[in-house]
Amino acid sequence: MIIDAHMHSDSRPVEDFRDISIAGVKAVVSCAYDPLEMNRSNVCFEHFNRLLNVEKKRVQQHNIKYFMALGIHPRAIPTDYEKVLEKLPEYLSKENVIAIGEIGLDTANSLEQEVFIKQLKLADEYNHRVIVHTPRTDKAKVTEKIIELIDENINPKLVQLDHVDFSIVDKVIDKDYTPAITVQPLKMSVEDTVKAFDEYGFDKFVVDSDMSYAPSNPMSLANLKHELEINDYDKKSIDKVMYKNFMSFHNMKSI
Repeated sequence: MIIDAHMHSDSRPVEDFRDISIAGVKAVVSCAYDPLEMNRSNVCFEHFNRLLNVEKKRVQQHNIKYFMALGIHPRAIPTDYEKVLEKLPEYLSKENVIAIGEIGLDTANSLEQEVFIKQLKLADEYNHRVIVHTPRTDKAKVTEKIIELIDENINPKLVQLDHVDFSIVDKVIDKDYTPAITVQPLKMSVEDTVKAFDEYGFDKFVVDSDMSYAPSNPMSLANLKHELEINDYDKKSIDKVMYKNFMSFHNMKSI
């Protein structure tokens, strides 16, 4: 079984869901992000509502369990973002919404930090998990600030820190976060991901495709599983990164 711990279903054709289902993906987490210019809160709400009411049907018709993470992405902060924060608890009570996300920092400006902190505190108060974005640009430097704010504002066991690569893995591997590797063009390749497992083990990582409007390979997680299998990695280790660590992080017994 494969679980994709972070993707963006609303930017993908339905054929992708058929293909990944055939390849063994049994569940996905579709995260809120920046598909439009989120200048006002009503655009955020329309985005959330699409994930809740349209995307679930598109994905689940191919026998894939559909989970969601809803929140304010650092590239999608509306001028009236407080309205979004006010309604987030209501959205988080919806069926199959399992986290606040994706949230984080992109440039680490003061507004991004303010919105990030407020969402971390909200998650900590309600014991919600968060899916945290780390950026492509100035990744190591910005991630240092992300780590600082996480450690000050939330139980680290509630945090999935995403897009982990070799530039930041040493900063996070000993934390109580769940580190997520994004197997995607321009991020981590299958070969890089296997190398990370060789160096840091299989006990903590989850994996995701982050497939979106950016360069993406819907088959990346199936390719990763295949690479591990043909190179005789232990099945228990493969199962950990493909789904068991995800289930443990989200405290799920079955999907």
